[in-house]
Amino acid sequence: MRTNTPFTITSRIAEALGLPDSHMADALLITRYKAVAEIVSSFLNYTDNKIASKQGFFASMIIRILLPNDKAVHFSDMQTVINIIMDGEKAIQEEMKQEREDWRAARELAIA
Repeated sequence: MRTNTPFTITSRIAEALGLPDSHMADALLITRYKAVAEIVSSFLNYTDNKIASKQGFFASMIIRILLPNDKAVHFSDMQTVINIIMDGEKAIQEEMKQEREDWRAARELAIA
């Protein structure tokens, strides 16, 4: 079972921005978290997600959804969001790699 998902990445972003975790959030905030998780998922699947301008676009969209009352998006918040997403992407890739290795090992045992 994977421990890193777009929703867990969203939870890390929310925490970094000073928002309550998903267990403490109200219904409206949970809806925002779900919307952001969809954006994170789209970003992770976006082929050009390493381009700085694309990263900034997605990060600012995420911040605007999570912090709708803020008048501006701060660069430091954008960089934080980008770093959390990129770290989450690496963690997901590692989990997928481990799942493949576990599957191969199980297959080897089944064949032997």
